[in-house]
Amino acid sequence: MKRKVLSLLMAAALFGSGFGMAHAGDAEENAGDEPSELTLLRPVLDALMFSEDTDTLVAEADKMNEKHVVEALVLYMAATREEPENIWAPYQAAALLARMGNPDIAQRYLRLADQRGIWFAPFMAEDDDFSAMRASEKYQDVLANAKQRYKTKAEGKVGAMSVLDPAGETVMPAGGWPVVVWLHGYGVNGDVGSRAEESSFKGIANQGAIVIGVNGTEMLANESSFRWAGPGYERTQKAVQQALTQLAGKREINRKQIYLMGFSQGSQHAGALLAQHPQDYAGALLMSPGGNQASPKSSTAKGKRIYVLNGKKEHQSNQAMTQDFRELLSKGNTLKFIQHDGGHTFPDDWKDSLPKAVRWLMSKES
Repeated sequence: MKRKVLSLLMAAALFGSGFGMAHAGDAEENAGDEPSELTLLRPVLDALMFSEDTDTLVAEADKMNEKHVVEALVLYMAATREEPENIWAPYQAAALLARMGNPDIAQRYLRLADQRGIWFAPFMAEDDDFSAMRASEKYQDVLANAKQRYKTKAEGKVGAMSVLDPAGETVMPAGGWPVVVWLHGYGVNGDVGSRAEESSFKGIANQGAIVIGVNGTEMLANESSFRWAGPGYERTQKAVQQALTQLAGKREINRKQIYLMGFSQGSQHAGALLAQHPQDYAGALLMSPGGNQASPKSSTAKGKRIYVLNGKKEHQSNQAMTQDFRELLSKGNTLKFIQHDGGHTFPDDWKDSLPKAVRWLMSKES
């Protein structure tokens, strides 16, 4: 049975969507019996039949990647054949083949990704699927080529800043505009939108502050996906300060009123920057801190305002990190802690509650 299923899967990969279209009816005829091979393959066949383009095909493969490895491999192979310029599909095929213990075939697909211009070296270098292949010459050659391409690809994107001004009728305070620096979570980016009416951050900007978003210090597997890279937090500090210097050349800002706001990995880095560089920041809004780095064990922050927010249903590791930051930053500072009913997300009322939290940060109220 397993051998037949594998043969059908490989046939699907070789013949693409035509295979699925030719035999789709067979699955319906067998619907009342024990699951046939085609019934078991139905998600793969549906993806091959109904995906309008290779992006959709790859997206379906990405969904299957963890639990349905062979099925995902079929879709990556099909996408590799259908779109000669696609880099992600052969890379993921190589990763799954390596995970399944087929390094020779994996190297072939990895070389194909290299020929197509693979560039996401930081992502590749930490991909656990290739753990058994890291010492191989072919893997190291592809990684070296990807590192060279990454330098060009990431230029102007890593650490890039977007700016959201307060509503037009807002009067600039004496001393310049307060600034809220947004540090995003893992795998997204720092875009806060340039037009207030289209931005989800408009409520925060309308508290009388300029909001800036900063892309993370390392680009991942696509050009809109970033992370805050370690070890430590100095790369993040440098990126934030460079963005503020750039902003100061365009707006009149108050350097004594710089507030950090982060979610998940961005929240961990925001808390660390406040603890380690308190001279640069007046306070922080920490939402659902999370990440794989070790958090700071000491803080020199005094007289700051810190608002900590997380969900009651967060993972235990996030709960522990939240508690660590509460203990770390509570000494000598004014700290407020709120829990919402959800998990590792913004609270349901975030459009109201986050602007209120920022207003509290910038005020003197208790």
